[in-house]
Amino acid sequence: MKGFRRRATGYGRIIVALLVVLAAGTAFGQASRRPAEAARGAEYDPYSGLWNGMARFVALAEGMGFEVQVVSELEWGDLGAEDMLFLVYPLQRVDPGRLGAFVQAGGHAVIADDFGAGREAMRGLGLLRADTTAPVASRYEDNQPWAPVATSRGDHPVARDVGEVVANHPAALTRVEGAEVVVAFKEGALVVAGERGSGRFVATSDPSLFINHMQLHFRGNVQLAINILRWLDRGGRVKRIVLLRGDVPMYGDPRAFIDDPRGGDLGRTVADLNYWLSKRDEWLLTPGAMKALAAVLAALLLLLALIALPVRPGPKVDGAWLRFGRPVRRDEPHSLVATADRGGSSNLVLACILRDQVQVLLAGITARAEPLYALSEPQLVAEVTKAKGHPAGLALTTVYRRLRALPSRGQAAAPWSTGQLSRRDFDALYQDVSALCRTLGTELPA
Repeated sequence: MKGFRRRATGYGRIIVALLVVLAAGTAFGQASRRPAEAARGAEYDPYSGLWNGMARFVALAEGMGFEVQVVSELEWGDLGAEDMLFLVYPLQRVDPGRLGAFVQAGGHAVIADDFGAGREAMRGLGLLRADTTAPVASRYEDNQPWAPVATSRGDHPVARDVGEVVANHPAALTRVEGAEVVVAFKEGALVVAGERGSGRFVATSDPSLFINHMQLHFRGNVQLAINILRWLDRGGRVKRIVLLRGDVPMYGDPRAFIDDPRGGDLGRTVADLNYWLSKRDEWLLTPGAMKALAAVLAALLLLLALIALPVRPGPKVDGAWLRFGRPVRRDEPHSLVATADRGGSSNLVLACILRDQVQVLLAGITARAEPLYALSEPQLVAEVTKAKGHPAGLALTTVYRRLRALPSRGQAAAPWSTGQLSRRDFDALYQDVSALCRTLGTELPA
């Protein structure tokens, strides 16, 4: 199989020397006859047409309507709802907290790394990458041990019509929590997809899946790339793929809110306005402009004082209106329930409270924080069935996907949230959660 990447530089120099001495260029193909330094320099280069560049993947993405923006540095705060972050073999540490916060806030990301500096970030997403031993596969392309073949699993959109995927010197994901395996070897996963908060991510332990040679010769690799881009395109709202490759510095913090798939145009407009206002504090005013601004503010305060002060003597002022009362948190459970009793609360917020109650019960059974997101559905159902019996596992199956699809309680209760849940859907969810709680040994209040 010609054109595959040789990672060990010593081995590459031996091959080049043998080719020069023996003049046997046909054994390894045109790409292997080039200088080793040039081939290494083109590795994952988005503009390179060499076998280990990524020009074919960039052309595929642009053909699907995306703009591919290759960055030399990454400011997390610049990534918005129209961006998809694509990390390819990073050589600087990817902060797992920032990547997790980016996805949790609604960002969509791909991390493709086998032996680079993305291992901690993968672990932050619940993935353990084993890069000390070669993956065990049922078949190897052209019987080459460095070209194991993985197969698609399940009915996830990323796995649709993929079939077989050929890897090139890959690592393997030996533990996957909070994500779904979509392509795997006989032992270990190659590609996983997951959701956190209102965002999505795809992780693969072989960035070579996207190089020119692998995209040119293997249909399954091309279909996998297409499926990943479609699953992360937010229904066509993603316009840019922000491609980070190799030694690229990353700084700053992600936005607190990027996107809510259940929010409408109004919610997104409010979020964009909030972000615009937050950036205005970066302006630097000259001394003259500061004096003018102070004069305008003073005039406004005087006008407000004239409007607020009574023209005629009124009742005796006791100063009560000056007392400061701290408002109750919007997502405080007791306040939310009291508001619901008065008929003024959102069904979506109440559904989030039900979800949090189930999280507490399941955490006591599984000894894990947030088990609905830390474990996949089969794993969680198996542990609940083992602890509480088959009826409990069956009851959990009926509500698992609905509970996991809910946003956080803070997002649902926020003023800009436009997510809705009908009364009929909430009543059905309440009945199913009540049945689950009874199987777990507790009762919900009527």
